[in-house]
Amino acid sequence: MAMVVLGAGGGLGQALTLELHSQFPDEEIIALSRQPQTGLFDSGKITYCQIDDYSEDSLSAWVSDFKSGGKQLTGVISTIGMLHDEQTFPEKKLSDITADNLTKLFSVNAIKPLLALKAFVPILDRKKTWFWVQLSAKVGSIEDNYLGGWYAYRSSKAALNMLLKTASVELRRTHKELCVAAIHPGTTDTELSKPFQQRIAANKLYSPELSAERIVEVVKHLKPEQSGGLWHWDGSALPY
Repeated sequence: MAMVVLGAGGGLGQALTLELHSQFPDEEIIALSRQPQTGLFDSGKITYCQIDDYSEDSLSAWVSDFKSGGKQLTGVISTIGMLHDEQTFPEKKLSDITADNLTKLFSVNAIKPLLALKAFVPILDRKKTWFWVQLSAKVGSIEDNYLGGWYAYRSSKAALNMLLKTASVELRRTHKELCVAAIHPGTTDTELSKPFQQRIAANKLYSPELSAERIVEVVKHLKPEQSGGLWHWDGSALPY
């Protein structure tokens, strides 16, 4: 049996890989990343796989390899997503919006995670696979948006939540043991949050290890009837 972490090379992805290994010592943990192996995953129960990107072709090729190996998939945690890069930064007002930024964030935050789920369907066992978890964000909640701003990030995460919800409705008919879930990890001390940490209270900025521990705890308690939900790191339901 195996569990997979997509985006295992980032700070939170690494922590999630190690936490899954700690919590499920009998499972093979497969760490997928675009980055070279860091040396953190030297355990015999952690398998590192470098993937060129998260394109449909790359994902399908990996899924084919997995399927040919005769392994069974227990679950997946995907950390695929972005907030900023050298050319892209969260918008404060309408005049900051560009088509390029909107396209980039929708591609990474909504489209790629859904294409990953699509690619993995052939290895989602109808009895053995019990979770597909994608990290999302509370700021993607339409109901909870009281501050505005961050147009591309908010809307791409809202789109992600809707795509996962829609997929959960379809998969509930065929994979009755599966829970598709979006989880808000809280503000974690990684490269994603670094430009914004000066405005965050010390007790609201969490280490990758703590965030990973909390996320895996939520995963452990997911039930099929909860499929399609958006969850806070403390296990409480968040509004869409």
